[in-house]
Amino acid sequence: MHIRLTLVLVALLVSAAALAADAPKQLSADQKATLDKMTQAATPGAPHAMLTKMAGEWNCTLKLQMDPSKPAQESQSTATITSLMEGRYIQEVDSGNWSGMPYNGMGLFGYDNVSGKYVSSLIDNLGTGMMTCVGTADASGKVIDWIGTFNDPSTGKVATIRMVETVVDDDHHTVELYNTPPGGKKEMKMMTKEYVRKK
Repeated sequence: MHIRLTLVLVALLVSAAALAADAPKQLSADQKATLDKMTQAATPGAPHAMLTKMAGEWNCTLKLQMDPSKPAQESQSTATITSLMEGRYIQEVDSGNWSGMPYNGMGLFGYDNVSGKYVSSLIDNLGTGMMTCVGTADASGKVIDWIGTFNDPSTGKVATIRMVETVVDDDHHTVELYNTPPGGKKEMKMMTKEYVRKK
């Protein structure tokens, strides 16, 4: 799917470049409109700048609470966030433990100028599937409400979770994960991940 999308985008860009380089020095109104839209879609803006500020090394505290009647389990991990493709995306690589098991994960995050939403894809060593997420920011641009979908191994069906990412400042941000437990009727916070930039 990703390769197909890339090929389509490359074809569109090549077509746009060919249009611009063709003998007629004047583009038609439709050609110019298409070229302008593609240029706007490819140009990083304020949401991309916010993501790029997260690049660096982080210490993380993970608080996991599957049962609200019991204390949260706490563990430590690290994250390396790297800016990709001239600030259009970031990549996060995590290492730590999840409920006592060694954990390694990776996520790609971006902001899609066309949809006007944040997008991400997440993978880890605790499964073979991929979670895809779409996020919407509040007016401040510092709180992103993510909706993620993945194939739940316990049911074999597509499941949905909600995450809230809050940028406190350049050196601190948090991610809270909310879900409705099987058989439950009320959404509950199941995880909090606190990021502190390494000095």
